[in-house]
Order: sequence, then C-alpha cells, then structure tokens
Amino acid sequence: MVKAKSVEKKPQRSNDSRRKERESLILLHLIAAHGGAAAQKELTDRKVKCDPAERGPLQDAGLIRTMKRGRGNFIEVTDKGWDHAGRNLRTLLPEDAEGASAVLRVWLERLALFTAEQGKVLADVMASSAGGPVSESEPGAPPDDGVDDLPGRIRDAYLAVTGGSFNARALLKDLRPRLADVPRETLDAALIGLQRAGNAILYRMDNNATLTGADRTAALSIAGEPRHMLWIPK
Repeated sequence: MVKAKSVEKKPQRSNDSRRKERESLILLHLIAAHGGAAAQKELTDRKVKCDPAERGPLQDAGLIRTMKRGRGNFIEVTDKGWDHAGRNLRTLLPEDAEGASAVLRVWLERLALFTAEQGKVLADVMASSAGGPVSESEPGAPPDDGVDDLPGRIRDAYLAVTGGSFNARALLKDLRPRLADVPRETLDAALIGLQRAGNAILYRMDNNATLTGADRTAALSIAGEPRHMLWIPK
C-alpha cells in the first residue's frame, strides 16, 4: 500500500504581520491619493479599514494626521510619512503578505530600485502636473507666478466668503472670483499646499443634487475626485 505523502501546512501568519499589512495599506492608499490625503469615507468606500484602532499607530508615529471635517475625518500623510514610506518601500509590507498585497510588495521593491537609480524621492514619483505632492525640499509649494503671499490672500478670500468665520465651508465657486488675477494652476497648487501643511481641507459635496454647473466648473480635482469646498480650521 502506497503511503500518501503528507502535505506541508503553510505556517499561519502572525497578528503582527497582519497588523503591519493593514497599517501599510492605509499609508499606501493615502500616498496614492492626489496630494497624499483623503476623506476617511473615501478609504472606507475603497474597502480600506481606517478606524481609530487601525490608524492610531500611524498617527502616534507621526506618519499621518487626522482632522475633523464636518461630521467626518480627513486624513493626510505628513512629511515624515512620505519620508518613511520612501525609505522603506521594500519592507512596508511583510514578507508573508498574501494575495494582492504580495503582488504590491514586488512592485514596491521595483519602485525602490527605480527611485534609488534615478536619485528621486517617492514624492517626486507621485507628483503630477496637476499639482500633486512635491518633495520635502518644497512642501506644497505653488508655482512661482509672481503672486505675493498667496496663502494669506486665500485666507482673506475665505473669510470674505464665510463672513469672517473660520471652521466654515467656502464654496470654490465663491472663492475663485475673489482671486481672479491668480492663474488657476497656481491657485490650485497653493490650495493643495495649504492642505498638505494641515492648514486647510478641500472636500467635495456629498449631495450631488445640490451641485450646480458653477460648482463643477470651479471644482479642484484630486485623484480624479472633485473638491468643491474649502475649510480652514483657523
């Protein structure tokens, strides 16, 4: 009688390995978002679990920051987070990652080689002509078009729209006319820079029924998602 060969069981993954994978996927999803930031609802819609227990270690390490936006949360990668991800691309995901994460780990290894060979940082690779993230040497810097103190002008325009109040929404369709002399690309880059610095939040209208043509025209696109409003905490 032929003895059946025993099948070697695959070792079970540790809880630490699974936790590391979940945290890294949160960070990678945020990095993939335009400007390195997204509403928590956007992550949830993409099936990325991002509750306080999941994102807490990333926040404690200073890799991400969470800000209130109305009733929801807005999460963005800090400069430290960009640097950490760029320096640890090969090991962000655990060696025993499975499924799509295992494939992503191979891609990250290749990306690490590319950035090293080209002398680039991760933010350079993720940048786009539409005003994406930039390297730490120029965090959130808008193009130099001769516009003086643009962040200050944006705040003044914001307060004019909101009636002098912070922690209030200002529709971009109302904000842009007050900065009509600023090239659109320059203004968009400055708005994204304020968001990256943690000084403002850009978000979309959740109720499409209230959107007007003017809202759509004035919207700023981030990772293919329109942003219709500006919120400045203070």
